[in-house]
Amino acid sequence: MLVLTTLTINAFSQKLIAFNDKNVVTEGRTVSETDGVRFVYPGTEFSISFTGKYLAAILKPSAGYYVAEIDGNKTVKINTHNGSYSDKQSFLIADNLSEGNHTATLTLISEGLYVKPKFFGFEIGSNDKTLKPQKKKLSIEFIGNSITCGYGTLAPNGQTPFADSTSDFLKTYAAYVSKNLGARRTVVARSGIGIYRNFNDAKEGSLWPMPKVYELDLITSTMNDDNSLKQPSEVTDKNWNFSAQKKPDIVCIGLGTNDMSVGEYNYEKFLLSYIAFVKNIRSHYPAAKIILLNSPMLHDKQANDIYTAITNVVDGMRVIGDTRIYRFDFQEQDDSLGYGADYHPSAQRHQQMGKYLTTFIKTVVLKNKF
Repeated sequence: MLVLTTLTINAFSQKLIAFNDKNVVTEGRTVSETDGVRFVYPGTEFSISFTGKYLAAILKPSAGYYVAEIDGNKTVKINTHNGSYSDKQSFLIADNLSEGNHTATLTLISEGLYVKPKFFGFEIGSNDKTLKPQKKKLSIEFIGNSITCGYGTLAPNGQTPFADSTSDFLKTYAAYVSKNLGARRTVVARSGIGIYRNFNDAKEGSLWPMPKVYELDLITSTMNDDNSLKQPSEVTDKNWNFSAQKKPDIVCIGLGTNDMSVGEYNYEKFLLSYIAFVKNIRSHYPAAKIILLNSPMLHDKQANDIYTAITNVVDGMRVIGDTRIYRFDFQEQDDSLGYGADYHPSAQRHQQMGKYLTTFIKTVVLKNKF
C-alpha cells in the first residue's frame, strides 16, 4: 500500500466534481455545508465512477487517514497529516490509470472526533467525465466501539499503544461483512463508548454513552478542549435526521466492552439501557433486522454477563412480538491470531470475525436472499 503526501494541482488540467454531484455516492452520516461535507465516523465513504487516468480527492488537511481503492484491486493510503495548513487540499489517488472506465472509493479509516474531517469532492481530468453509479441493494448499519472502528488493527502486537496511523477500519469485521455482501454501509462508532458507561467511567454511568450520541448527527461538540465532557445544553451538534438516508436492512450493535472491561459496573443499569436502546433503534427502523453482537475482548464474568444481557434483550423483544432480532457471538480472542494495539483484535482476527458474521447473515438473517 502506497502512502501519499500531497499533490500540487494545475487548475487548467483538472476539474472538480463536487461532493454533492449526482454521480458522487456518500455512505455514512455526513453534514452538508456550502462547500463540502463534515463527518467523524470511520467507514464513511465516498465513491465515483469515471473515465480517465487521473483522480484526486479534495480533503481537509491534518484530518485523518483514508484509503482509496480503485477498481477493487489497487489501494492507496492517504495521510492528510502530511498536508498543508490550508482549509482544503488536493491529495493524489492516481495519475496513470489505463484508458477506460474506473470506479474508486475513498474511505476514512481513522476516527475523526478530534480532527474533524471534511470532504469537498473529487478531481478528474478536464476532458474526462463521471459515470452513473451502480446502486447497492442491501444496506447495513454498524453501531459500536473501538472494535468496530478498527482500533490498532495494523499494530504488530498487543503491547503497542494506540495511534491513528495503525488503525484501519477497512481491516474490521464490519468492513469485511459489508464488502462480502456488497452492502451500502453506515457506521456510528467511537473508541471507549458504552451502552450506559464509557471506558473506565463511574459505575453509575456516563454523560455521553452511545444511546445519547447516536441521536446526534456528529459528536464534534460533545467535548471541551481539555477532553472534559460538555453538558447537554452546551452541545451544538444537531439531532440526526433518520429520514436523511435509506433505512438500513440490517443493524449490527457491538457494544458492552467498555461498560464492563475496567472497574465496577452496574449490570442492571447496563441491561435496562441495552433494552431501551434496542427499542429506540426499532422505533427508527421498524423493518430492520437487528443483530446484537458480543465482545471478543471480554472473558470470564464479563463475557458471561454480556451473554446473559444479550439473551435477555433478544428474548424480551421477542416476547413483545419483535421477531426481527438476533444474537451472534464472536469467539473470545486468544493468542492464535495475534493482537492489535492494546490487545484489540488483530486484522487477522477481524477477518475471521467478518467471515463468520457474513455466513450468519446470509444463512440465518437473510436466508440466502442476497
